[in-house]
Amino acid sequence: MKKLILGLFAALVLVGCSNENSKAEPANEPKAKKKVVQEDGHDYQYDVVTSATTSTFGTKPDAKLTPEQKEKQMFWSVQPPIGVVKGHYYKNEGLFDGGNKGILELVTDDDGKLIHVEFNEFASENYYEPKYANASKRLSDYAFFQATNTRTDDTLVTWVNGITFLEGQMLQENRLDGNFETVKGSSNSARNGMMPLAAAMKDWVKKPFGFYYYGIAEPLGNGSTARLQVVTKDGKITQVAYDEIFADRKTDITDATLQNFYRQSKYYSLDYERETGDHFVETVDKITHQALKSQDLLRAEKQDSETYTNYMRLAEKLQTEMK
Repeated sequence: MKKLILGLFAALVLVGCSNENSKAEPANEPKAKKKVVQEDGHDYQYDVVTSATTSTFGTKPDAKLTPEQKEKQMFWSVQPPIGVVKGHYYKNEGLFDGGNKGILELVTDDDGKLIHVEFNEFASENYYEPKYANASKRLSDYAFFQATNTRTDDTLVTWVNGITFLEGQMLQENRLDGNFETVKGSSNSARNGMMPLAAAMKDWVKKPFGFYYYGIAEPLGNGSTARLQVVTKDGKITQVAYDEIFADRKTDITDATLQNFYRQSKYYSLDYERETGDHFVETVDKITHQALKSQDLLRAEKQDSETYTNYMRLAEKLQTEMK
């Protein structure tokens, strides 16, 4: 979520070292094993390790694949969970690896079982590629930027692959601490950012803190998914976030002029507004601000826009869940 609840919990300042895939010290490289996992209906074949891998950051080896070959072989998903998710809410955040900001959000049921795990990262203010400074690595085109680098010719993975793989383990194993497998070639954020934040929360989830999460996501039928998320504290709305996320495949997006935004969201895309003229962020900020101020998801000034219509459809359903 872009609007952070400042002061919800004390932020952890995490100092990590960049340790991914360097061939300078092969003797220290952990042994990887092949693993096939299924996420979002897609089969992934990963090289996984149980400790940090060394870094090829800053290198640009000779290309082994054409862009067309990589597009066919690489896949990652940015889709939210479809349907309604409700439960006790916890959030932790912190800086790591030179100023990148990690945000981990958890939702548990009444028995303390994890039912939703989501990690987001925003690149540092002085990120080496200026376009991505302060940008969402999950929902902008950042993963495509990674995919164009020849360093990923061998691994065929991006930031998103490494994070969704770890999120899946935490959910399946219902734990936040201890060692986890990570994807070789995409383990920095997982090990230096997400895992320390999660470990610090292991005791938090043993009891409710008074924060409750309501989330809903539904396909819009045009190749994008609408998502509305609300957090309450002792019944009072403290956070409202709305977004529309484009499909993982170009061909699923009905408007050909929008197909280049696949695997991005309208809110976090760095190019969507500039290229389409759609003031999506401004519209959403206005709607969610009114909902937060009025403490009513449906009390938003009527607008003649598709964004408003889509938001209201989800808001009506979610408000019912909140009663």
